Amino acid sequence: METSNWREKMARSDRKRLLVVDDDAAMGEFVARVAEELGYLVECFTDGDSFLAALDRSDPDIILLDLTMPGTDGFQLIGALSDKGTRARIYVMSGFDPGHQRMALQLGEAKGLAMRGLIPKPVRAAALRDLLSQDGAE
Repeated sequence: METSNWREKMARSDRKRLLVVDDDAAMGEFVARVAEELGYLVECFTDGDSFLAALDRSDPDIILLDLTMPGTDGFQLIGALSDKGTRARIYVMSGFDPGHQRMALQLGEAKGLAMRGLIPKPVRAAALRDLLSQDGAE
C-alpha cells in the first residue's frame, strides 16, 4: 500500500489499524483482504526493517507477525516492539514448530507486550475472520 494513501486513510478514519509483516507477499495480501472486509485499515510489509519504520508513523491496534523471515526475524521484531513501547495486540503467525511459536509468545509477554495468540499457517480465512472479528470488538 502506498505510504501517502495510508496516511490519508489513517487521518480520515477511526477504523482499527492492522499491520502485517510476512516475507510471503501473498500471505500479506490474503490477510489484508480478509481484514479489510471486516473494516480494518491494513498495511503489509515483507521485511522487518520497513515494518519497524512504519511504527514510527502509525499507531496500530493489531500486529500480525511472521516468525521466520530473512533478515530481521519475528523474534528480533518482538524485541524491537518492546523497545519501542508498542501497545498493539500482537499475534504470531507461523507454519513451523509450535514450540517456537509458544517461545515467541512467552518472549513477548516477558517483555511486556500484549501477545494475544498464535495463528498457525496455512491460515484459514474463516479462522482469521473469527479472530479479527472478536479482537475488533474489544
